[in-house]
Amino acid sequence: MARIRGRKPGTYTTDGATAYRTSVDADRFAIAAFGWTAAAATVNPLPRNFTPRHVSGLSATTGRRGIAVVPNITATIWTGAATTFDVEADDLTIDTMTVVSKHGEKPSLS
Repeated sequence: MARIRGRKPGTYTTDGATAYRTSVDADRFAIAAFGWTAAAATVNPLPRNFTPRHVSGLSATTGRRGIAVVPNITATIWTGAATTFDVEADDLTIDTMTVVSKHGEKPSLS
């Protein structure tokens, strides 16, 4: 079943505890394992050259790969307490991804 589309302003907190505003898929925002929180309009947007921390996943059923930004280091998807996340494919099916790797953030050099 297809999900409701949309985006929400979420708070991404860097490893150094600086909060930024970023646009988050509404479906992903609702997944507790990620721990997204709403961002105030006064919070600065995520810098353009900044690569946020994220997890990569693999679907055991379809072989598809997916990635998901992780908003903070306490999120259970980052700590390992949660090991799967869902993504909606182009054909509107829901695929469950098993986390296969974690990628740390890369701050902007400019």
